[in-house]
Amino acid sequence: MKIFRFLPVIFLTALNFILMDSNAQKIKSYDQGWQSIDQYMKKRLPSSALDVAKQIYAKAKAENEETQIIKSLIYMTGLQQETRENNEVLSIRELEKEISISKEPLASLLKSYLAGVYQNYLNWNRYKLYNRTQTVEFTKDDINTWTLSDFHKKIGELYLQSVENTTFLQATKLEKYDSLITKGNVRNLRPTLFDILAQRALNYFKSDERDISKPANAFEITQPEAFAPAAEFAKFDFSTKDSFSLKQKALLIYQELIRIHLHDAKPEALIDVDIARLDFVYKNAVN
Repeated sequence: MKIFRFLPVIFLTALNFILMDSNAQKIKSYDQGWQSIDQYMKKRLPSSALDVAKQIYAKAKAENEETQIIKSLIYMTGLQQETRENNEVLSIRELEKEISISKEPLASLLKSYLAGVYQNYLNWNRYKLYNRTQTVEFTKDDINTWTLSDFHKKIGELYLQSVENTTFLQATKLEKYDSLITKGNVRNLRPTLFDILAQRALNYFKSDERDISKPANAFEITQPEAFAPAAEFAKFDFSTKDSFSLKQKALLIYQELIRIHLHDAKPEALIDVDIARLDFVYKNAVN
């Protein structure tokens, strides 16, 4: 079964040539621009593709086309991996600036995407972080000084922020965002933008990433209500003093997804998310 997903964060690592085409045409339409980018990528000309992506971004900003804005930013992030040093850090700063001036739903989309960029940076630099000492009362403006805990804190915050505007995102249908989403044959299971962003967040929160450094009061799934029927599960209070627990946040997102689909006219989305919830609980419960 195909599930929708965002375009990848880094997708051009195989490009080995950095060449500039000074005769690149100014784009007249988005389709023309993306076709040009595809052609440059096939020819292994990332600098030329980047030039067109920047043109698309400028055009999209001027015309307030949010899907084209985020798609061009995704491509720019990947293409610049081949054309500038320290690209991950620079891209993070650029995306944070973009978020600061963006309205909904673009802001939520960008927060979800930025969380993925941070994850990608963490994965590539994980070996450097294991022995890095946690610091306190220290302004951490430079992510090169961050520990594993700092990264997980930031990634978790961004994913939670990406779904906090719940009502607005639930009312946002997906058709406008087809250019950002790999469209499968089960859109009825992910009918709103909230569903897409919640599932992206769940992919992170369901992981055992943070289990390597559990606190003494670590949250554990011991509550029988975690296995309860959907309506009962959605009402239960899974509060904890472990404010960084990924598993607890996964339960909270499952609760919200179940609540919004509990009274759907067609039950497919509810059934799908409830099966996923039960599978997650079964694999992680300790009682």
